[in-house]
Amino acid sequence: MGAGNGGLREVTTAVAAGYERLSPGQRRVIDRLLDDTRLGAIISAAELAREARVSESTVTRAAQALGFAGYPDLQARLRERFLDPSGVPERVEVGLADLGDTPEAVALRVMLEDAENIRATAEDLPPETLRAAVDRLVAARRVYVFGSRGSYGLATILALGFRLILPDIRMLHQTVGDLADQLVPLSADDAVVVISFRRVDRVTLEVLRHAARVGASRIALTDGLANPVARLAELVMIARVGPLRLQPPYAPGASLANALLTAVSLHTHLDAQPRLQSAERLWADFDLHAER
Repeated sequence: MGAGNGGLREVTTAVAAGYERLSPGQRRVIDRLLDDTRLGAIISAAELAREARVSESTVTRAAQALGFAGYPDLQARLRERFLDPSGVPERVEVGLADLGDTPEAVALRVMLEDAENIRATAEDLPPETLRAAVDRLVAARRVYVFGSRGSYGLATILALGFRLILPDIRMLHQTVGDLADQLVPLSADDAVVVISFRRVDRVTLEVLRHAARVGASRIALTDGLANPVARLAELVMIARVGPLRLQPPYAPGASLANALLTAVSLHTHLDAQPRLQSAERLWADFDLHAER
């Protein structure tokens, strides 16, 4: 973990432990802070109150409810991340912003944000969480993968990879309205992986709730412990997606999915070899790939 990330970890740990106790207004305060930790490191309590549509005293009480002395104490923890001298991308982004809002400057700034968010995701990921997720997936009879809207593409990538290295993968779809039917075989011997960032689709929550009812393992790839998906999962892997743009930045989520897939493959590569060989033969039989 980078030297400046202990404060952010402290905040997210406090959120995981105390989020359920917060009032709706206090949750909006914390959600806004964690949506963009750069902004959270500099925004005043009065500005944050306006953005969250609450009183300034609600900002103070939100911080205190999570165990901090007040909003300045919570904000100081967020600032620790940016005191790290390795935070070069932030300084580069500021330089690009000073050049003006040309399309090429904006494009480069977004790419630098993605790179920084991927770095932060790797540094903040607890090894024990990754290890536990791998163990659950390897031990599961079946693995179900689900993502809606923008997360659907990431779920597809993850399911396609798992299909080559795990014995039974089910990609859940909403296309013909039979998602509930697809969940009928789900049992306590199985694992469910959901991917969800920013606005959470209600169906994603229902998938997790059903998995909890039947006792299946629940793993979530999401953007923060304040996300409702995180509170319904047993194991949560956080992608630091940064500020909201036209679309949520999916690059950190894709990197996190790739990391999970690679970690699982290290445990299953011997068992998966016959499956990979069969896949290669089928790809050749179907003539799927163009000649190089």
